[in-house]
Amino acid sequence: MNAIFSRNTLHTEQPIQQLQRFRWILIGLELLASLTGYLLEYPIHSWSLLCFVIAVHVFTNISLKLWRGNKGSEQRFIAISILIDLFMITALLAMTGGASNGFVAILLLPVAVTAVLFSTLPSYLMAILAIGCYSLLLQVPLTTDVHAMHQHHSAEPAGTEPFSQHISQMWWAFSFSAFIVSWFISAQTQRIRSTSAQLNKLQQKQLQHEQILAVATYAANAAHDLATPLQNLVLLTDELTEQQDPELAADLRQQLLLCQQIVQKLRSNAQQLRKGDLQSQPLYNAIEHSIQLWLVSRPEISMEQHFSSDQSPLTVSDSISLAAALFNILDNAADASLANKEPRLSLTMQQHNSQLELQIRDYGPGLPESELAQLGKKPSPSEQGLGLGQFLANVSIDSLGGKVERQNCADNGVLTRIYFGNKTE
Repeated sequence: MNAIFSRNTLHTEQPIQQLQRFRWILIGLELLASLTGYLLEYPIHSWSLLCFVIAVHVFTNISLKLWRGNKGSEQRFIAISILIDLFMITALLAMTGGASNGFVAILLLPVAVTAVLFSTLPSYLMAILAIGCYSLLLQVPLTTDVHAMHQHHSAEPAGTEPFSQHISQMWWAFSFSAFIVSWFISAQTQRIRSTSAQLNKLQQKQLQHEQILAVATYAANAAHDLATPLQNLVLLTDELTEQQDPELAADLRQQLLLCQQIVQKLRSNAQQLRKGDLQSQPLYNAIEHSIQLWLVSRPEISMEQHFSSDQSPLTVSDSISLAAALFNILDNAADASLANKEPRLSLTMQQHNSQLELQIRDYGPGLPESELAQLGKKPSPSEQGLGLGQFLANVSIDSLGGKVERQNCADNGVLTRIYFGNKTE
């Protein structure tokens, strides 16, 4: 029952507040109708019972204000409160003429409230209950005035057949109205919730893109600021080579040249992005090439590869961003394996019917489930860096039309799945 009622329920205190305001209005209408009936000397079965029913209704609404519980119990409490409303209204109508009471359409209010606060199935169930309550009210003897009016307008002396037909029409009209109200309000509510969820998703993506833009700006500034100091360090290294340890100076020079190459690559990639010179490439070939380049940079890691492709058309628009994302994921996996003294990775890549799946399995100690669930979704603190690698990788692959999933393996390690195209089962 909790699963049915909680699927599309609003996850704040707003439903209880809305329900409480609705019930005060409903109770006010009940009191107004009772006062009108008293002043007009309307026939009531029992005024004491009527007052008792209204008092119980007031008490249950006050209890909503005092209610504090977890989300599951809160949803059940709302459902029970709406059922109480339905039964209270039915009891009041039964004591004031049954189906002949002009306020009988008020039975549709709990149906409408359920359609707003819950999913489609509970709203239909409430419509069925409302129809059942209306059917019970039809069994209540009509007031003398109403029965006489029907007999007066009947063509036959007895007036039983036309009157029975009228009762049947009333039942069908109410049933039709209950299902129409339930269907229409529920459909509109679901559409609003769906639109709201899409807007939230777009806002999250926009926030990620803004973060990426900020990181890219910092990276461009860093590349610009590093260019001159690196050039000066190269010149100083040349002087150091002539004066002191040539071997140590050569190692230092090699590392500085590597830094210069990285800065030059950043400049080259930035120029391509500005000019829009990026061209689509086969996705399978781009991934395979990136993996081979990464292996050259990490000779201490051995890799088991299982690659297959049916050569179906599947391209990537930005191989530079893809390569950077793969480098980050592979570096993270390699570091995890090395931390567990297992310098190896296992890669499986399959392309079939324009769908590609890349699996990267490391042999590290694994991650706690809470940390694994957040990995790549936001920048994470890192002792060795800024903690942006996995976040940037996820955003880059997502912007290229892919998806990244991670899970712990049964025998330690983390399995990273990267999908392009529709996810294969």
